[in-house]
Amino acid sequence: MNLSVIPNSITFLNLFVGIIAVILLIENSLDVSDIFILTLICIFLDYLDGFIARLLKVQSKFGSNLDSLADIISFGFVPGIIIYNMLKETHSDSIGSILSSLIPFLGFIITLSSAFRLARFSTENKNDGFFRGLPTPANTIMIYSIAIIGSSDNFFSKMIMNYNFLILLSIIISLLLVSRIKLINFKFLDFSLSRLNKIRYLLIILFIVLLLFLKINAIPLAMILYILSSLVYNRI
Repeated sequence: MNLSVIPNSITFLNLFVGIIAVILLIENSLDVSDIFILTLICIFLDYLDGFIARLLKVQSKFGSNLDSLADIISFGFVPGIIIYNMLKETHSDSIGSILSSLIPFLGFIITLSSAFRLARFSTENKNDGFFRGLPTPANTIMIYSIAIIGSSDNFFSKMIMNYNFLILLSIIISLLLVSRIKLINFKFLDFSLSRLNKIRYLLIILFIVLLLFLKINAIPLAMILYILSSLVYNRI
């Protein structure tokens, strides 16, 4: 039996669940918080296929390319649709109706940037404990959290659900995705108390504490702290 079938099947399952999430987001038939569960499954499967491939020693170029193709749906197309839906729900009195109908498509610059990042990632073979640019799964989690916060009725939702914020957010995220900024990778090669691992442990503990107290509101804050911590670590 060709053991590579096992991780590749997990990758196909990631793609299948991602397609379901896309359809549900397009139909807008479920709350975004419910669809978020499907994407969390995709993230787990995305980690599992690589783990199984390394465990069975069946890593291949085919499996890597297949993984990137699945990720462009689960972590590229999905966040683009979320921003598209959010821009459609907002309104602006300062622009005409024709432009207003076109602006939501700006959300898909995140999809294009994700495709660029995934293509670059599949051609590079760096394993120094860092990502180059914002990882697409992390970006997808952050966009889900922003959408969930935006759907509630509070001060933050009013700030989020407007053209200027969403367009600026899409541009910043796209730049982070295609950037060469070194961000800490949480794939542990060992569990020693090396300098990089200490930062990883500290960030994980901090993220857990924030989630316990702030729940979904903690995710955008945790993402900012993650990026800033990576920049400071690289600086020193």
